[in-house]
Amino acid sequence: MTYPSAKLKKLALQLVQEAERRGAKLRLLGGMAIYLSSPASARQPILQRTYKDVDFVVDRRGSHHVEAAFEAQGWEPDRRFNALHGATRMLFTYRDAIQADLFVGDFVQCHKLSLERRLALNPVTLTPADLLLTKLQIHEMNRKDANDVFMLLLSCSLTAGPGKNKIDVRYLAALTAKDWGWYTTVHDNLAFLRKSLPRGLKPAEQKVIRTRLDQLRDAIEEAPKSSGWKARNLIGRRVPWYDEPEEVHR
Repeated sequence: MTYPSAKLKKLALQLVQEAERRGAKLRLLGGMAIYLSSPASARQPILQRTYKDVDFVVDRRGSHHVEAAFEAQGWEPDRRFNALHGATRMLFTYRDAIQADLFVGDFVQCHKLSLERRLALNPVTLTPADLLLTKLQIHEMNRKDANDVFMLLLSCSLTAGPGKNKIDVRYLAALTAKDWGWYTTVHDNLAFLRKSLPRGLKPAEQKVIRTRLDQLRDAIEEAPKSSGWKARNLIGRRVPWYDEPEEVHR
């Protein structure tokens, strides 16, 4: 079942508020988070999409309270999955229609993104830079994920530091300068995105996105690389540099 975006937004915000009341830092990620962070561009017909679920990350300390927060808002925990994996990930459903996928401390898919210390930087959702990284870490990006990136880049300007509705380029560059695997996936995706701009966007909008993609590329290329990055670079693509994420469903 697909809920209207406004209804899903309301449910997600109620969860964040309930978790906060109980002492947990719960933050949205994924498509709904990008929808909230990109209100104008997310409503463009060429970039619009449906939202069938919600994704969150919670701080490790708060994870002990988050199940009660979800249940208080009418969500049902997947008790078997949560008992087995609750230290790193949990699942919940709402009226057997919507799934909530909850990561604890770190977002782990094709690459690991440590978020524990970054949850306090932004209310409700992850920072735009972290939201962008959750998309740029995908080894094989599809059109839906690409459109999410385009929404963010249209709505959030690039800066060398944190800021409201800003993408912290310095943070992205530092991450990819330490980790060759992260660098390689982000590098490949920036090239893919530049070739995949929707034709339905206005020329001025395409120019904004293209310019910001180029700025991101230049930033990760120019950042001084760590010794570990250089050592891994000698091995190159002969050895896989990403993980294949496992899909989980109720």
